[in-house]
Amino acid sequence: MKKILLLHFLMLLAWAGYSQTQVSGTVSDQKGEPLPGVSILVKGTTQGTITGINGDYTINVADNNAVLVFSFVGYVTQEIPLNDRNKIDVNLSEDIKSLEEVVVIGYGTQKRSSITGSIASIDSDEITQAPASRIEQSLQGKVAGVQVTSQSGQPGDKPTIRIRGAGTNGSAEPIYIVDGFQVSGIDYLNPGDIAKMDILKDAASAAIYGARGANGVVLITTKSGNGKPLIQYSGYYGVQNAWKKLDVLNAKEYAVMMNEGAANAGRSPIFANTDLGAGTDWQEEVYNKNAPITNHQVTLSGSNDISKYTTALSYYSQEGIVGGKKSKFDRYSARINSDHKVGDKFTFGENISYSYISRNAISANEEFGGIMSNAINLDPVTPVYEDNPDSEYLNNNAVKNGDRYYAISEYIAQEVVNPLARLAVTHGDTRVDKFVGNVYGEYEIIPNLKFRSSFGLDLGYVVTEGYSPASYLNSATITQKASVSKEMQRTFNWQNENTLQYQKDIDDHSFTFLIGNTVREEKYEQFGGGKQGLVVTDPDLVNLAYATDPESATISGFEVENALVSFFGRVIYNYKEKYLLTAIVRRDGSTRFGPDNRYGTFPSLSLGWVASREDFFPDQEVLTFAKLRASWGQNGSDAIGDYRYVSSIATGRGYTFYDPSTGETYVDGASPSFIANPELKWEASEQTDIGLDLGFFNEKLSVNFDYYRKETKDLLLVPPVPGIAGNAAGASNVGGVLNQGIEIAINYNGSAGDFTYSIGGNLATLNNEVLTVDGSNGVLTGASISTYGTVSRMEAGYPIGYFYGYKSNGLFQNQAEIDGYVNSNGQLLQPKAVPGDVRFVDYNNDGVINDDDRTMIGNPHPDITYGFNGSANYKNFSLSFLFNGVHGNEIFSGIRRHDLSQSNMPAYFMDRWTGEGTSNEIPRFTLNDTNENYSRISDMYVESGSFLRLRNVTLGYTLPENVRGPFKSVRIYGAVDNLLTFTNYRGLDPEVGSRLNENGSSNVLDTGIDRGIYPQPRTFRVGVDLSL
Repeated sequence: MKKILLLHFLMLLAWAGYSQTQVSGTVSDQKGEPLPGVSILVKGTTQGTITGINGDYTINVADNNAVLVFSFVGYVTQEIPLNDRNKIDVNLSEDIKSLEEVVVIGYGTQKRSSITGSIASIDSDEITQAPASRIEQSLQGKVAGVQVTSQSGQPGDKPTIRIRGAGTNGSAEPIYIVDGFQVSGIDYLNPGDIAKMDILKDAASAAIYGARGANGVVLITTKSGNGKPLIQYSGYYGVQNAWKKLDVLNAKEYAVMMNEGAANAGRSPIFANTDLGAGTDWQEEVYNKNAPITNHQVTLSGSNDISKYTTALSYYSQEGIVGGKKSKFDRYSARINSDHKVGDKFTFGENISYSYISRNAISANEEFGGIMSNAINLDPVTPVYEDNPDSEYLNNNAVKNGDRYYAISEYIAQEVVNPLARLAVTHGDTRVDKFVGNVYGEYEIIPNLKFRSSFGLDLGYVVTEGYSPASYLNSATITQKASVSKEMQRTFNWQNENTLQYQKDIDDHSFTFLIGNTVREEKYEQFGGGKQGLVVTDPDLVNLAYATDPESATISGFEVENALVSFFGRVIYNYKEKYLLTAIVRRDGSTRFGPDNRYGTFPSLSLGWVASREDFFPDQEVLTFAKLRASWGQNGSDAIGDYRYVSSIATGRGYTFYDPSTGETYVDGASPSFIANPELKWEASEQTDIGLDLGFFNEKLSVNFDYYRKETKDLLLVPPVPGIAGNAAGASNVGGVLNQGIEIAINYNGSAGDFTYSIGGNLATLNNEVLTVDGSNGVLTGASISTYGTVSRMEAGYPIGYFYGYKSNGLFQNQAEIDGYVNSNGQLLQPKAVPGDVRFVDYNNDGVINDDDRTMIGNPHPDITYGFNGSANYKNFSLSFLFNGVHGNEIFSGIRRHDLSQSNMPAYFMDRWTGEGTSNEIPRFTLNDTNENYSRISDMYVESGSFLRLRNVTLGYTLPENVRGPFKSVRIYGAVDNLLTFTNYRGLDPEVGSRLNENGSSNVLDTGIDRGIYPQPRTFRVGVDLSL
């Protein structure tokens, strides 16, 4: 009996020793989406499991205090102690710089650890972090060496994007490749459609795109299905407001200043009574309070052993903070992506999207009639409305709001008008139908030898309608007759690509060979007209059919096309993933050049050495990865427009002949548009890059360093020609530009139990210098401001588009200083100056102050661009933030119309010179500027453009399983965009980009000039992400 009891006791002990706790839960990403295939191990053992298709798992654990290790490629590994729990839900954070991350390199992919070029990546969470009507804005502050500057805060405005500086005065924009297909623009994309963006920064990486990769390449991969069918909804709603108002003079200050200016000019006072109070705050009047912004997207995705698919519908709407519905952007889009296997060797699929865009826009960053320019410059004495209908400043075409007339200023005219009246007569909208589709087929001929063929279409149809009613805004801004216009544009681009790729491993040697060709054709046509004599004037009904005056009819149109044919090859080699080599050569032919210069060849070579995989590399836990990279390559550009090497014929060159017997006779004519240049050739960019990639603590900490030198030769420009040439200039290869700098990116990912976090930063320096400008005396003139003339230029030895003007040396404090400012002959250098006027520098020391003394007074390009970001997750809570900034650039502040002496002015003008010692910066105010204090372009207009902006803060919460009902995941969040801005710039917004050229590309020579910028909005949003 004792033996039996002893046996039972031993069996009980054995059972107790091997009893196990069943632990279950779900694993999801930061948005709450389930992650299938996540590895879960009991730390220190081989016991483990993986998550199922819905991210769920179950594991038996013997020790209630064991630690579970959750790991998944591309995500930060988490170690979580059980602490007697039997249910653990985990949110994994993406490991942005994982060495196993797959990077798109153009016509293929590579592991990040094997990359030999300079390629940066951002994922879907980063792309959708902040709202953006333009996808380009999602790159702000996230990639070293990529500067994204908004042209304005107006919805839908295209930002300026520069990858490693501006190397050309033509189109300096990168090309965009969406799912392997080059598209003409990416405004049709919804951020929620994108899985990843890879940016090819160096020439060696971009050389595979040869002809059009000189300014960098942005590769966009849209989302595809994975796992069981999943329905997802993402949406947010927010309100926007101006983050700042420019402090300008109120009515009393304005009256005092105008009387002082009149006295200094020897005139009678303008205001008998200066006690006028605050007056009208025109900025407050034009700002649209709590302008709505919203986005909704529904996605259905899934996959099985044969197919994977994604379909999505989305709607985005943003109303402007200036002008309300007169400044609005709406986008409706639909997308379907799918891939299908037929047997073991053939795969085919498609990526198809359609977008409809409706946009209303007002004049932005424009000194002649821009809404913000008017709000800044119109005097505060003028009221919003004129309640006296018999006022001498009103007539039958004065603008009304209901039964009330908008007031007209008594003190200032020209283009400075009541901004509300200007908005009232602004009628116009643009509607865009955009279809982008790409289909492909891929066949594995023999093992590892694959042939792929794709065909893509990029179709755009744009209709722009405008209506200008008869109006009287002031004595100089009059529209006598109402008119209506309509313009239609059609884009038809197609592309066929064929590639053959072979991958072979021989022992420790790995080879990938690629050859291919591209044929691409682009067509663009435009047709439009206008007419007067409207019998219907309701803005919602008016169109060309109601215009009846045949004599006023105008019509115009044109059609252009170009083609590109390319052949390319690439070899990728590595030995034990330790010694790396990539070699590329591409030959392109473009119809934008003549027969003798049509083809260009663009090679590249890049090498890599993973030192940490050498046997001699110490086995330790601090520096766990080290790779040295070096690359050299050439890219080209044909971004000069079509038919520039020949002299096309233009009509509309008629002449009126006079015959005494018959009178005047008008005869239509035609003539060459510009001087032909059959020697026109490719613009070439040559770039060298040396990089170092380091990983510490098993790549928890990653450091990436690059030095680059990018020289652009044979710039494609249209130089000015003297009038005696008899025609406009044709395009020429007339210059060279050098960009060089360093880039640093640092990221750290860490975790402690349920708490995970990541923090990262990037910084890039830029030194931009023009090397040569052929012809035109070595100078290419750039932008102008108001009536003062040229502000910027391009000249050897200086940054491209530098500000050009007079240097100043404070103010004359007394007559003795004026009398002592003489040349070597004792002559006064500024004989018209009086105390309080600007002392201009005789820069060339020739004894005369004139145009020859103008020099560089500012650089619109920043010396440093940077950004830093962070995110943290604790159980179901998440927090993220993003800062970005620039340092070392200047802004030319042209916000005040100094050519109109009675325009309003910023409040800091109250600190003007009023007597000896009162100011050495702001000159006396006078209505008679005999010393040309302001009519001379000088460094008085130039201010620092450096800023640091808190771009986004987001706080989210993922609902636990027991309260989310039928949904697989529910995440709610709140976000603030553009919460804080730190800057010394005194204008409305330090983020001043480039004006656009006629072809839609940004004008490098018109960068950083503030004419009354439309400011960035500060946005408060709430949103939800659901999956079912």
